[in-house]
Amino acid sequence: MEIKLSVKLFLVRHGKTKWNSEGRYQGSSNTGLTREGILQAKLAAKYLSKVNFSNMYSSPIGRAVETSEIFKKVLKREYMVKENLRELDFGEWEGLKFGEINERYHDSYQNWLKDPYNNPPTGGESLFAVTERALKGIDEILNENPDDSDILVITHGGLIISLLVYWLKIPPERWSSIIQSHGAINIVFLDQGFPYVSQINFTGHLYKYYSDTSDKVIQDYKKVRDIPVKN
Repeated sequence: MEIKLSVKLFLVRHGKTKWNSEGRYQGSSNTGLTREGILQAKLAAKYLSKVNFSNMYSSPIGRAVETSEIFKKVLKREYMVKENLRELDFGEWEGLKFGEINERYHDSYQNWLKDPYNNPPTGGESLFAVTERALKGIDEILNENPDDSDILVITHGGLIISLLVYWLKIPPERWSSIIQSHGAINIVFLDQGFPYVSQINFTGHLYKYYSDTSDKVIQDYKKVRDIPVKN
């Protein structure tokens, strides 16, 4: 069904968890928010507290729900859980660190890093499948809201990246060029399906001054990605 609405989507990544702190792939698994993660959620909620949201939605996975509960207290409004907002399922890689996956599943991991759309994690879900259900979830949300709505969606880094890659028509091999920090805010205005992206991975509400803490994942990927040797 084609959606002909003009809406503003606020896509927020959940706060940091224990496994996030340890550099483990989490996906459909869950660990609770750390103290830092709780603070990130509170600061994000406070930053968005003046927005008159028509509705608030959450992934069903615990870390997103925990983040949504914090938003609920600050914004004083209920949220709805949408199954299609859940994170990518990493299959056998869940709970493993970057280096462990690279060692145990080297070829599959390198293929996934290059093209996760056609090379899903071992026993997991492709980014193509994630994009498909994410778009279905967004369509469901749009159908539940009036024109010119501001809509809050609390979800996961992988799902947000999949949507941004789709809306901006970014080449699939550049999917990991988009970083999503914990507690980050992304703002996308959809005008009858055409996307205007005004914020990507905004974290100004989390730090008084610039911090490279949220860029740690770049170093993780740099360590494990095989770089082709140029002749």
